[in-house]
Amino acid sequence: MGSDNIFHKRKERNSSSLRRRNSTKASYDRVLIVCEGEKTEPKYFAEIKDAYRLSTANIDIYGKECSSDPLSVVNYAITKFEADRDYNRVYCVIDRDKHENFNNAINKLQNKTLGENVIFTAITSNPCFEFWLLLHFIYTTRSFCAQGNASNCDLVLKELNKKNRIPNYKKGARNIFDLTKTKLSEAIKNAEQLQKHNYESNSKNPATNMHELIAYLINMKCTR
Repeated sequence: MGSDNIFHKRKERNSSSLRRRNSTKASYDRVLIVCEGEKTEPKYFAEIKDAYRLSTANIDIYGKECSSDPLSVVNYAITKFEADRDYNRVYCVIDRDKHENFNNAINKLQNKTLGENVIFTAITSNPCFEFWLLLHFIYTTRSFCAQGNASNCDLVLKELNKKNRIPNYKKGARNIFDLTKTKLSEAIKNAEQLQKHNYESNSKNPATNMHELIAYLINMKCTR
């Protein structure tokens, strides 16, 4: 009898939780964002969500829950969607850097259909997310290629830490969107220009399509 009561109470709590989520869910898309970074990217997207007052019931952001490599991000995104199929869009935010399984992750994502009319796509940066931040300050097509086992991203961080950019920037920093939002339109313009350049020159380093996700998020209230 006691175990039955516990079961019914748990069922009632789950039903109440579902009702609360449905009651606060806005009319626009429900979005899942899974990041390779444990702190930097999740914080950045959370800041965007707060800045544009997007419903917390519509956007779920994960990072620390999965391992910090591209294939783990894709696998985690698939697992989360299969557990909750209410998402309209699923984004995997990953870095190229020197990850050995990057191509495997992209291939798996491209060959996986989550559901009818569900957008499942990769938001990639080469070498890393911080290159998107760098585009707020400069436009460049110079490749970032470190020697040996060094990270290509370290070269981007060196550029980002220069005067009049984001001095003392470190991964996991807070308020990065707030620090860079006045230059957001410039970053989007630079990213679009670079995307065109890369298409015409068949170049892949540097590269990012981060602007596509950012533009979607800040305008998502108008997309439905």
